[in-house]
Amino acid sequence: MTLLPARKAAAFPIKKGQHLKITNTHGKQVVDFWAFNPNDNHDYLSMVHSRTILLSISPRVGNSLYSTRRKPMLTLVEDTTPGVHDMVWSACDRERYRMLGAVEYHDNCHDNMHQALKESFPADQYPHLQISDDWVPDPLNLFMNVVVDHRGGLDIRPPTSERGQYVVLRAETDLVIVISSCPQDMAPVNAGMPADCEYEVFNDAALTESASESKSTIPRTLTKRPKRVKVALSFDFDAVSHWLGTGCHPDNNMADYSSGIFAGQVGAIRLLNMLKRKNIADKVTWFVPGHTIETFPTSVKKVVESGAEIGLHGYSHEGIYQMTPEQERDVLVKCIEVATKLCNGRKPRGYRAPMYTIRETTVELLREFGFLYNSSLMHHDSQPYWTPADPPIEKIDFSKPASSWLKPTAIAEPTIGPLESGKRPLVEIPCGWYNEDMMPLQYLPHLPNSMGYVSTRVVEQMWKDKFMWLWENAPRIEGEYDSERANDSADFVFPILMHPDTSGMAHIIGMSERIISWLQGWGETVQFYKHEDIAKEWLEAQQSHK
Repeated sequence: MTLLPARKAAAFPIKKGQHLKITNTHGKQVVDFWAFNPNDNHDYLSMVHSRTILLSISPRVGNSLYSTRRKPMLTLVEDTTPGVHDMVWSACDRERYRMLGAVEYHDNCHDNMHQALKESFPADQYPHLQISDDWVPDPLNLFMNVVVDHRGGLDIRPPTSERGQYVVLRAETDLVIVISSCPQDMAPVNAGMPADCEYEVFNDAALTESASESKSTIPRTLTKRPKRVKVALSFDFDAVSHWLGTGCHPDNNMADYSSGIFAGQVGAIRLLNMLKRKNIADKVTWFVPGHTIETFPTSVKKVVESGAEIGLHGYSHEGIYQMTPEQERDVLVKCIEVATKLCNGRKPRGYRAPMYTIRETTVELLREFGFLYNSSLMHHDSQPYWTPADPPIEKIDFSKPASSWLKPTAIAEPTIGPLESGKRPLVEIPCGWYNEDMMPLQYLPHLPNSMGYVSTRVVEQMWKDKFMWLWENAPRIEGEYDSERANDSADFVFPILMHPDTSGMAHIIGMSERIISWLQGWGETVQFYKHEDIAKEWLEAQQSHK
């Protein structure tokens, strides 16, 4: 077997009657496939002609694949995969990756094909096998899973092929073959990062060789594949409250408040309708300030009716150091009251601090009032953990001698929680600045670090980069003793935070829908969960080990 390295291509001849075996060594790698008549550069494997003749968009065992002259070039004679291949999708190219957000050159099948042909079949020796540099035929995408919905829409999903499965094609005429191990890592084409494959050309007598007898020694490019990912998609429904609390400023004016009214009357409804189209409206969490509940009751009621979870988010989006501890308690009590009434007597179980401004008194109040979880801290970015109960970190007083601060800070080990200390359990669901839309994508005139003119593609790609790293590196070993240890309920949690104020805007909501579709494209291994359900299942897993 010959190695086809990840992200690379190979070009080679095959004689009439010979067979080509392509093995998906690691199970989820797409291979772009082309075939050419070496004596006629206008005669090549054509997906549009093959589709027309086969009346199908995916080949089956026994099907021939046809050229631009409607002549059979190859026949699929064996397929040990579930039979999911694609004859619709174009080869990836530089422009495709630019559209996905790449800012530098990205390996692609278009360039791979041209480079492989030029290196193996130079123009001075093969004058009839030269094609224009700015064009490639549509490939046969072996192992690629492109789903067509009832309205004709296309959706990329992870391949269904498994490790070691293969296809065998018989050449019906002399051909030049080009195959590319697709470099796509910005969409779930390969269910992760690109991987190596193997191929072999042989005569009919070798066709009986069993795949299990072939011992591959190729080092695996794709290492670990988590199978339990929980997407924690949430919405902070700030609306006008932001401008009253953390966004309070003497220069706030009617235009500022107007953007909050947009969130309450327009942005939230747009997002809610989009979530319904994506069938996840009842699998997300909305953190709603008390002010929003009472100021925009119609919109908030529609959120509740969608089946979403309602969590608390202050009353007027108060910053923690804008309030005394007594005021903080009064605000929490009021918010519990209005949210419980909104949800027909069901008390809220989750809390997120406005602008992540939280202190030790907040944690104690959440325990006192029986909350299940908090989502305001950043001790971890992809694993639930116990909300810490450490004392306040002592600040440095530079008016004193240096010896007064030359000492470590006492921080509890992440493995020590309330089940050991006897405190009420409070689960922390990760969140953070890099998981949200507002700071980069909305201009807030009097708030430092807000931007508003960052491309949505930058934020979208940052989220995808984070997901891909976690997908590749999250441990699968239960009890692995480090900060990345897996747990019984999920390999990792993937938090995303949106705001109706921001993602409800027309130029941003498209990104919101794209990232949701991209995550759904990973199939059953990636599921959307309410924060409450994530916390509950994680807590149950911890209690079962106690």
